[in-house]
Amino acid sequence: MTAAKLHRSERKGPDYGSASYWHGTIKMSLSKFFVLSVLHRKPMHGYEIVQAVAKSTGGCCSPSEGTVYPMLNEFEAGGYLSVESDVVQGRSRKVYSLTDKGRAAFQVAVGAWLEATDYIIASRDMLDVKKPEQGKCC
Repeated sequence: MTAAKLHRSERKGPDYGSASYWHGTIKMSLSKFFVLSVLHRKPMHGYEIVQAVAKSTGGCCSPSEGTVYPMLNEFEAGGYLSVESDVVQGRSRKVYSLTDKGRAAFQVAVGAWLEATDYIIASRDMLDVKKPEQGKCC
């Protein structure tokens, strides 16, 4: 084997055979969806969004505050969220609300995830993979 081929084969990349790799990928992908989902219900401040996503997904998707705030900034910059300041017990905090554009984006996201889910279910049926227990995820 040449030195170049040996070097390429020694490179460490993702372990696609690892459940933790796929669970992490799923959580990253679904975090934006579930943030839009909880904000579709009502306006919330950042920490409340983190808690609502964790609760509504049974802990399957539990983004940290460190990942949610950049996401909220991105949504706001794109016109998907509006932000108002609220003072609670002398502390100012931002309250995020979906705009009409954000509500439309959530509707598109639901359709896209449902379509992907259909294909995932079809794949599961091909492999005779067991359904996860209710409330169990990633």
